Amino acid sequence: MKILVVDNDHNTAETIKAVITTKTEYQVDVAYKGQDGFDKMRLENQYNLRILDIMMPEMSGIDVCKVMISEEKLKNIPILLVSALPILSQEFQASLKEFEELQLITSVLEKPFTVDALITKINTIIQLKQNTPTGPIS
Repeated sequence: MKILVVDNDHNTAETIKAVITTKTEYQVDVAYKGQDGFDKMRLENQYNLRILDIMMPEMSGIDVCKVMISEEKLKNIPILLVSALPILSQEFQASLKEFEELQLITSVLEKPFTVDALITKINTIIQLKQNTPTGPIS
């Protein structure tokens, strides 16, 4: 199993990578810009899960998803969006409509999150994806 973490905050990206690699058997790649993450996805195309930060300069996690929707080979790989925006905030709730339209977003996780919350979310997404190969998960 292989996961791609895309987050412009180097500390956050490396922490997520360290947590995943110490708590699971998954391999983890990291990209620090939305465009770099998208380029890795296109070149490698062997990820079982992508973890994208929503708020990144130049190309946000949402922007990455918008570009991915046009790539047939990238549409079926689940995405976990992570955000420093409180999930219950008006700004985040307004984004939910966009998430629904994209149909790529599998789940969201609010920063800061616990190690257990991250690992549980990842394992749940991967297990559900293995059992239901199509469609988003809530």
